[in-house]
Amino acid sequence: MRSLFDTSVLVTALVDQMPSHEAAFDALRRHGGGDHWGCCSTHALAECYATLTALPLPSRVLPEQARMLVEESIAACVEVIELGLDDYRLVFKHVAQLGLASGAVYDALHARCAQKAEVDQILTYNLTDFERFQLEDIRVTAP
Repeated sequence: MRSLFDTSVLVTALVDQMPSHEAAFDALRRHGGGDHWGCCSTHALAECYATLTALPLPSRVLPEQARMLVEESIAACVEVIELGLDDYRLVFKHVAQLGLASGAVYDALHARCAQKAEVDQILTYNLTDFERFQLEDIRVTAP
């Protein structure tokens, strides 16, 4: 099974204070090798860092902790797929044609990465965010 991890699942896997932490953590661990292959976009790494350092948790995640979590718990466990300028242009064109604005472009970047990596599924807790994209042969599901 080839899976792309959305930021919502990655952050939940890293923060044990989040609902669904165990399921997300298990999915991340399971996709680190064997029959399951996992990936995320370079953009997801930046989103994870931003989210981790902004979460209103009783014990805040400090910038250095967030850096270590992103590098050691995500980038070291799943393949990180880079999107180039042509990918971004394609995404901008696609969201503009769909009439989408604001943060929809970030979901479109994850969707483009999933297509580029030829995954079987996108793992996300924001299922409806991906319904607006034509993701033929890519299932969108929660862990």
